Amino acid sequence: MAIQLTFEEQNLFEEAKEFALKNIAPYSKDWENGDKSPREAFDLLGNNGYCGLLIPKELGGRGLNFLETALIYEGLAHGCGAIAFMLQLHNNISFEIATYYDTTEDVKKLVPDMVTGKKLTAFAFSESTSGSDAGAIKSYAELKEDDYHINGKKSWIANSLDADYFNVIVKNESPENRDMIMLLVDRDTKNFNIGKNKPRMGGNAISCCDIEFNDCIVPKNRLLSSKGFREALRAIDVARVFVPAIAMGIASRAIDMTVEYLGKRIAFNKPIICNQGVQWTLAELSAQVEAGKWLVYSTASLMDSGKSVAVKAAMNKVYSVELAMKVTTMCLQLFGANGYDKNSSISRYMAMAKMLQIIDGTSEIQKVVIGRSLERKVLPKKR
Repeated sequence: MAIQLTFEEQNLFEEAKEFALKNIAPYSKDWENGDKSPREAFDLLGNNGYCGLLIPKELGGRGLNFLETALIYEGLAHGCGAIAFMLQLHNNISFEIATYYDTTEDVKKLVPDMVTGKKLTAFAFSESTSGSDAGAIKSYAELKEDDYHINGKKSWIANSLDADYFNVIVKNESPENRDMIMLLVDRDTKNFNIGKNKPRMGGNAISCCDIEFNDCIVPKNRLLSSKGFREALRAIDVARVFVPAIAMGIASRAIDMTVEYLGKRIAFNKPIICNQGVQWTLAELSAQVEAGKWLVYSTASLMDSGKSVAVKAAMNKVYSVELAMKVTTMCLQLFGANGYDKNSSISRYMAMAKMLQIIDGTSEIQKVVIGRSLERKVLPKKR
């Protein structure tokens, strides 16, 4: 199906890009170094209508579709990929809670503050020994009378220092049970402990900690879903639509910064951008990024149609993040020593591209998903 962006859709991207370059990019180093709080970024984004993008207008959101939302994340990533990622993570969780789950009245009362970004969310699924093997998680919750008692530990939980609510996926009743449930846990719940922030090579604007439950008691009315595994996989598919949009924003901005830098950098009596070899390198990268953008738009449009998106989302994820890594690496090379400076913008974009290769399913896992879909075309389904 051919895709042509409407004026309104293109304008969503342009507005987000302009907003990010003006209001986010100048402070991206401060967020990365911890000199500014991520809460400041959320206040800024929420006050300018970037929270609750997918949530219906009757619930206080903007009521956008997946394609429109992807265009906004692509634009925001021009200012800072980490801030764009942090936003889409929160928006995805609040969207799921507001629209997909058959939640209690107690949970529904919390949604308005999530929509506006006044209250932030985190997604607690991964564990130290069960990153890609999601079914191997050991954390569990036992229902005793009217409360769930949670025990276990989660690892690498993004937004964990800043989140007010945690969407927690655990085994039902015991670590050996295959069934999983999803619970909403307040950050100040007794026996719920948030560890120290983990310094990383990039993306440090996003807090990332281990969290631990030691007989943490959560009311039964905080159950989000009794089909936690299925719901988690759907949420991951949504991320595999939006993370690639961020990756393409990062790649596009890296090329723009490189062209600007090389237009001013004089070597052998002329700007480096005049070198044909440099032009060809950037031309090839630009063409590949353009192709990557349309894969993002196509995947988002497929999600909007309601059709199964898992395989195409995997293709979208692996292609976009690998390309972003390639683009930022080659652009940093063209910056020379100035690019290798830890405080340079291009080095932050490269480090963020590396993070995107790992989070929400590594590139290798995406290839497994795609490969198995090819296998099913010629071999009977395995029992």
